Amino acid sequence: MFRSRFAFRISLAFSCPLALSAVAFSQEGLTTASVTGRVLDPTGASIPRTAVTALDRATGQSRMVETDAQGRFRMPLLPVGTYHFTAHPAGFAEAAREVQLTVGAAFDLVLQAPLGEATTAITVAAEAPVMEQDRSQISETVLQTEVNNLPFSGRNFLDLALLAPGVSPTNTGSVQTFAETSPVVGQGYSVNSQRNFSNSFIVDGLSANDDAAGLAGNFYSMDVVREFQVVTSGGQAEFGRALGGYFNIITRSGANDVHGTAYGFLRNQRLNAQNPLSRNKLPLTQGQYGASLSGPIRKDKTFLFGNYEGRRLNTNGIITITPSNAAAINARLNAVGFTGPRLSVGTGPTTLYGTTVHTDTAFVRADHHFSDRDQFSIRYSYYGLNSVNARGVGSLSDVSFGTAVRDQNHTVAVSNVAMLSPRTFNETRGQFTYDSLNAPPNTDSSPAVTISGIATFGRFSSSPTSRLNSLYEVVDNLVLQRGAHTFKMGADFLFNRDTITFPQSIRGSYTFASLAAFNSGTYNTGGFTQSFGTPFVQQNNPNVGFYAQDQWKLGQTFTLNLGVRYDLQFLRSINTDKNNVSPRIGFAWSPYRSRTTVVRGSYGLFYDRVPLRALANALLSANNTTDPTQGRLLSYTYSPTTPGAPVFPNTASTPPAGALLNYSTMNPNVQNAYSEQVSLGVEQQVFGRGSLGVSYQHVRGLHLLSSYNTNINLNGTRPDTARGNIKPYDSRFDSSYDGLAVSFLQRPVSWGSVRVSYTWSKAMDNVGEFFFSSPINNFDFSVDRARSDDDQRHRVVFDATVNSPTTHAGSVAAHVTHGWQLGGILQYYSRLPFNVVTGANTLQQTTARPCTVAAFGTAACSQAIRGAVIGRNSGTGFDFFSLNARLSRSFALTERVKLEAVAEAFNALNHRNDAIPNGTFGTGRIDAAPVNATFGQATAVNDPRSLQLAARISF
Repeated sequence: MFRSRFAFRISLAFSCPLALSAVAFSQEGLTTASVTGRVLDPTGASIPRTAVTALDRATGQSRMVETDAQGRFRMPLLPVGTYHFTAHPAGFAEAAREVQLTVGAAFDLVLQAPLGEATTAITVAAEAPVMEQDRSQISETVLQTEVNNLPFSGRNFLDLALLAPGVSPTNTGSVQTFAETSPVVGQGYSVNSQRNFSNSFIVDGLSANDDAAGLAGNFYSMDVVREFQVVTSGGQAEFGRALGGYFNIITRSGANDVHGTAYGFLRNQRLNAQNPLSRNKLPLTQGQYGASLSGPIRKDKTFLFGNYEGRRLNTNGIITITPSNAAAINARLNAVGFTGPRLSVGTGPTTLYGTTVHTDTAFVRADHHFSDRDQFSIRYSYYGLNSVNARGVGSLSDVSFGTAVRDQNHTVAVSNVAMLSPRTFNETRGQFTYDSLNAPPNTDSSPAVTISGIATFGRFSSSPTSRLNSLYEVVDNLVLQRGAHTFKMGADFLFNRDTITFPQSIRGSYTFASLAAFNSGTYNTGGFTQSFGTPFVQQNNPNVGFYAQDQWKLGQTFTLNLGVRYDLQFLRSINTDKNNVSPRIGFAWSPYRSRTTVVRGSYGLFYDRVPLRALANALLSANNTTDPTQGRLLSYTYSPTTPGAPVFPNTASTPPAGALLNYSTMNPNVQNAYSEQVSLGVEQQVFGRGSLGVSYQHVRGLHLLSSYNTNINLNGTRPDTARGNIKPYDSRFDSSYDGLAVSFLQRPVSWGSVRVSYTWSKAMDNVGEFFFSSPINNFDFSVDRARSDDDQRHRVVFDATVNSPTTHAGSVAAHVTHGWQLGGILQYYSRLPFNVVTGANTLQQTTARPCTVAAFGTAACSQAIRGAVIGRNSGTGFDFFSLNARLSRSFALTERVKLEAVAEAFNALNHRNDAIPNGTFGTGRIDAAPVNATFGQATAVNDPRSLQLAARISF
């Protein structure tokens, strides 16, 4: 079976003319842009053997090529920026075009020279092109004006992705500031409704991933970002190690002109609206401040860019445990002699807790041009984080269940682009990253306690308390150009040395179905767990990827992109999945002579990486075995009726005699998850510099990773009576997504710019957002097939900047009217689903859902038989609407120095955006009133209106 599938994919990939002896160049790339084109005379005939020059306006660097016998030219690996293209045909006047090249851009230019002498001063400049006629992938590039002139709360550079269609925040059901082992603020991003750990974050062509949790692993100031691209479908073969989307970031570099800026952003609760849950203004102070400097060390040769930015956020979060429930819980804790802290009880409807986010980032990049044939860059970045109550606490979780998060990240990266011959190029990149994260819990002396839908408190037990990672990466790409073909091939080697500390339930963990069950001391089936042993594990994670890509221009209007990628991930105790051959094909077609319409389509396979956190759990348990002699972090589970079961709040100091040992494992033959991606789109140039695009995207996710219990029967008995729960991580789950995206982009003109993105979609799967979620029925995964956690049917994003004249003010009236700019972002997301649960467990020790009316009271309900329980994600949560606005005014202090004063409003209309519905319905029939009085109510809200004032001095 393996050989037949492998051979099929190899034959499919290489049925494309990849190995033609005639191979040439015009590739979409991760860090650069490319341009193809023709030089024509006034009649439209090709002009062969003509010099074409591209001049980078910022650095003064130029590149010259000669057209071939058909009048074609190609320029690969052009750094992003504004270029002046000129052609100098003998016997004709000079033809020129100005082009703004963004990351991954693939333009096809026509330089038409008029009659006249090339030595004359006449230059005919054609209009700058808008459409990328050679690009086949579905991607969006955020404009530099959007990065600089739009309001972003917290200035998180990853939030730029939310401007693109198909991208949304993930539905994690959490208010914690940092997710899992990630040091980056936020809970993640979903591309085409895929799970948030199935994306890849790339900075300057190198990995910026936290491979433990599959999230972003590094943070940069927004002032460091030069280009931000999101690839949602049909990525080139150079993209790998993710089945979802690709976040492609290019950092800033210096130029010939000296530029500098110093800025500060200030927020205070006095400028904010009341929080609708606490009914007061939450204490808040925040300062974000920084400075940048760029310029030449040696003109036209060596350039330097540097930035520092600090953030000091001090605020309060909200706990929505009701005062009456908190008082009842505390009374019970006092009665049983609970050793841990008591729940905080506020004077109002909610309880406040203090939280901080203090960060420092530093960035330095140097670029040196040894010659037009050899270019080198090196950069260093530092990220430091110190945050209190950053995880666990908030919503229905008490402050005792929180943790701090501290992180230090150092990254050094280098890059070299060498022209080996006029038609052969080599690009080499490399990096080293050292990252140390610690998340000490607020409480260490008590068990964790969860009362479903009511409260969670005690020692944090849900995520690792530290991670230490060293990452090494080397990438090499070879580019050849011959005739009408492009051939690009390369290899990527990435090595993680990762140590994860995850004590799990080392102080014990109790789960109760309701407050009544808590008061009676009756915990759930399998509702007590305690771990003993060594809580950390070290693992190495080598990854190797190879790819080959051919871009074949079948004619002046049709480009075919053909590629194949092959990835290997080597994991401890896991047999390497060698079946990861990823054929990819795409096309770009300009059907009309005007070339203002481009039709794009693609198909491909995209393989994901296995998150190291999942395997760490298996290695922590018993070195990914069920052999008790290899036990490392032993885990025991009890039900109230189990002999020797503890009585709340008791825990053990040593492993209890006769208890059954639980095992977390990973299938040694686990397959890397992958997606089949299909896209078809059309883009039309409108209004001069505007474009309207419509695309359909289909994503089929296969072999998705999650865990389930294999040592349990439908009736709750165990096949292997000598062991407890055995929960292997396995690639047995799947998903499907279909979406229609509509986008309009008005590129910057004299009055401003506009972007509108709308996405309609439907996503279905049988697995939750988290790779450690489990199905309700361990023997029938179809019981969980329903709306995806990230299924959001409608998403609308509108952003715009509008400015008054920016020219010199020559009158009193002009001094008043000139220099104003208004920007804003409007976002609307339709309602997300949530899972309705009873708070209890099934006989299979999985989270129970209410019974259907027909099955109420039957054994089929307690065994989670299909049709006996309501469907997964049957609840409907809350929609989201927000308008962020920015008003600024620029003042010329001197001829070169400018002061910009800024006022920003987040959620300017003060719309209440409820979040995280209480999904605990309680036991009983689904057609009856919920047992839990707060079922379906919001346990958190997004921020009310807040204002921010800022100033920026630049020269």
